[in-house]
Amino acid sequence: MKLSAANISAGYGAADVLSGISFDLEPGEFVGLVGPNGCGKSTLLRALSRTLPLRRGTVTLGGRSVWDMSPLALAVEMAFVPQQEPASFDFTVREVVLMGRYPHLGRRRSCGEADYALAAEALKAADIVHLADRQITRLSGGEHRRVLLARALAQDTPVLLLDEPTAHLDVTHQAELLALVSKLAHRQGKAVLAALHELNDAAQYCDRLALMRDGSIIDQGTPEHVITPKNLEIAYGASARVGLNPVTGRPMILSLRSLREPEGSTLAARVHLICGGGSGVSILHSLIRAGYSVTAGVLNESDSDHETANALGVEIAAERPFSAITHQSRQAAEALMADAHYVLVAAVPFGTGNLANLELAELAQSRGSRVVLLGAEDITGRDYTGGLATSAFQRMLAQGASSFTTVEAWMASAVTNSGNVAAQSGQRGAEVGNSL
Repeated sequence: MKLSAANISAGYGAADVLSGISFDLEPGEFVGLVGPNGCGKSTLLRALSRTLPLRRGTVTLGGRSVWDMSPLALAVEMAFVPQQEPASFDFTVREVVLMGRYPHLGRRRSCGEADYALAAEALKAADIVHLADRQITRLSGGEHRRVLLARALAQDTPVLLLDEPTAHLDVTHQAELLALVSKLAHRQGKAVLAALHELNDAAQYCDRLALMRDGSIIDQGTPEHVITPKNLEIAYGASARVGLNPVTGRPMILSLRSLREPEGSTLAARVHLICGGGSGVSILHSLIRAGYSVTAGVLNESDSDHETANALGVEIAAERPFSAITHQSRQAAEALMADAHYVLVAAVPFGTGNLANLELAELAQSRGSRVVLLGAEDITGRDYTGGLATSAFQRMLAQGASSFTTVEAWMASAVTNSGNVAAQSGQRGAEVGNSL
């Protein structure tokens, strides 16, 4: 059954919260409602469910105005799980879930075998069978959320509206709930609209997204269409890096940084990573999560570090699989390092094929980049160049390179010395400006 909103406005008191929203929810799709706090997501769900009166516009369900339907008739077609619902009476969990069957009882006035069976299925789906005989007033926040969801599942309506359904849930139950809701849409043909706080969850599970700001939908479409740096800047006032989830292929927000962040933040620093053979996988993730601007290479194509960097949207200087660094890829890496405040060298084995990466690190150091050597300073156990790599390490240490066992230890130090990073950023910017 299709749910449609046409040019609706609604609000509280004298102020409009929603302004001229038009929106369609089709059977068999899971749509995520996303946007910053206070943008109107909950208000929109309340307006669609007839919980909040409209000031302008219409909401129709199957072509019929929801305001022309009796509350009982609407409850047969639409279930709404609000963000909060107080537990005022000592009903058991089973009794609360069975309340979802009330719109379907008609003249029977009492639940039958089929109703109890549907309630049992809902308890199982929400993973609360063990809570069935417990009083609703004695549950945790997360348990209470799952009971409300189970009640909506027992209501068994073609349209399901959910306001922050994953709130107060642990990571496992969040994933299970979103997977369940997705199955309800795709396997049972339900039309599902959920206000979601976590953008990456919304991108992974939803068929479409509607992005809100200031009471309006500013964009809607597939996750790939909606989750873009430009949209996130408009909606959240943040600078975002968006890549692809290597498992699902869906968009994934790699970092989100407020545009109001002070200029002296270490997150403005640019880092070039020398790695390979899997030594950079976790480092790349850590740097991106922390908000650094990251480049990498030279890396061989098909190397796990190369694949990770691609998935995270990191610019790479690349070489053919299993090939030594050529003049062309060396030049590409040199250009990337020229813009880096830091050159990080992962604990990667060095042979004649990738020795040029260390030579480039030395060159970058001579030009003002700070070199950071990760892992043990003694690299003789992974030096297959006859000592050339070890000598390069020693020269860089002698010229002021720093050494840290992990990238996390280095990042902690960088935060402590954020003023130095800001000063260096300004110095490098002046050098670039003078060279133009």
